[in-house]
Amino acid sequence: MGLPYSSRTLLSYGKVREVAQACDQVKADAVVFVATLTERQQRTLTDMFGRPAVSLADILSVD
Repeated sequence: MGLPYSSRTLLSYGKVREVAQACDQVKADAVVFVATLTERQQRTLTDMFGRPAVSLADILSVD
């Protein structure tokens, strides 16, 4: 792995770009992470991806 991951995003900058490009290509509505995201990580990733970034735990805990 090139650059270390960022605690702000759980990913390296290059991986964030890759995920954003993949989301654009498939017109994804959201990005779901298996890892639990903090509120700051969710906000940062949502801004970077241009679509909601959520953790699987958030989806499973919805009543």
